[in-house]
Amino acid sequence: MKLASALLLALSIIAAASPVNAANDTPPNITAIRAQLYYEGAGKFSDDVLVQKDLSLWNTIIGEGSADGASNYTLVTVEIRGKDVPVGAMKIQVEARDSKHKIIARQTSVVSLYDDKTHFYAPLFLYDTGCDEIEVSAYLLGKGIKKRVVKAKIPFACGE
Repeated sequence: MKLASALLLALSIIAAASPVNAANDTPPNITAIRAQLYYEGAGKFSDDVLVQKDLSLWNTIIGEGSADGASNYTLVTVEIRGKDVPVGAMKIQVEARDSKHKIIARQTSVVSLYDDKTHFYAPLFLYDTGCDEIEVSAYLLGKGIKKRVVKAKIPFACGE
C-alpha cells in the first residue's frame, strides 16, 4: 500500500512538471496600453483617452477638445498578464516619442506575475503634453522572450 501511494505521488509530480502542463500556461503578454490626462487644476485623472470614441485632444493644455480641464501631463499605463514569471526574470520597457520620433520619456520596470490572474501595470508619467502627438511603445525583455512591440498613439494637437 505504501509503495502504491509513493508511486502515485511520484507520477503526480512528474505530470505536474510535464510539457503538457507547461503548454497550458499563459505566456507573458502586453494586454493593454492606457493613457489618462492629468488635470492639474483638479488633481484628478481622466478616463483612458485611447478608448474614447470621437476623441479630440485639441488644445488640451487649456482644457479644450475632449478634455475636462487644462492638462499638461499624461499617465501611460501598460498592462501585462501571464503566468509564473519569477521576480527579475522579465522586464518591460515603455517609451514615448514625439512627432519628430525623439524619445521624451523611457521607463524600464521589473515584472512579477504569480499566476494567470495576476496583472502587472507599468507606469510612465509624461510631462509637457497636450500639443504634440505622442507614440507610446512597450515591449517585454527577458531570456527566451520574443521581442514584440505594442504601440499606441495619443493624438494631441494644438492651434488657434
